[in-house]
Amino acid sequence: MFVATGGTRVDPATLQLLRDIVVDLAKESGFPQPPDAKQKVSFDLQLAVILHREMRISPAEAASGDVWAFLALIVLPDVAHWRYPKPPGDRVLGSDLTRHVLGRMWWRAQLVYAPTDSDPYAALYVLGEAAFDQIYARRAALGGSPHLIQSILRTWKQMDFSGPDITERDILRDFLKRLLRLAPFVVFEALDSRALDEELLEIAKETVFGYLSFGGRVPANEVEPRAARVFGAVS
Repeated sequence: MFVATGGTRVDPATLQLLRDIVVDLAKESGFPQPPDAKQKVSFDLQLAVILHREMRISPAEAASGDVWAFLALIVLPDVAHWRYPKPPGDRVLGSDLTRHVLGRMWWRAQLVYAPTDSDPYAALYVLGEAAFDQIYARRAALGGSPHLIQSILRTWKQMDFSGPDITERDILRDFLKRLLRLAPFVVFEALDSRALDEELLEIAKETVFGYLSFGGRVPANEVEPRAARVFGAVS
């Protein structure tokens, strides 16, 4: 089955090669024995790079649930079951690509891919899966734009979330709410990288300041210096 933009039928040798590469990666993470939490994270991040680099498909093709259902159920059923034993349907059927064992990782790589960088996939390591899912779950307004995603990640790299009075998860949630409110009035794709980075940094600063100020979470005289520490030397 082809997507609306067409495509080329993949040959069995290419599918076999992809299978061999992914199975070898799984073995490095303990396959067929159950992986621990660290092995799962390592496998997923390396899987994202492998799928994106080796499959060479377009976003239109990657948006088709049938593509991922075929890979999970026909090409790599043993690896899919190893990663998610007794999985709910959306982990293998392609009904929700934010949860699919393979599809979600291709899209994560696609959204951070920076072909001109020395390591095009380095941004995969900026956010954990749960945090990244907050962005991708809002893909209709935000998560479908690699330009915006990469700017968010560059902004996040400048922030320090150590300390008992602030959590990355809460800040990201509030930050994304602010972006969603702004989205109807700003065409993010029309801004160059520098202008977008500056805009997002200001929104991040407003988010942190508002979070610390809300409900007396931090004494009033501590809000400004505590917010400044989150951004370190960023002016």
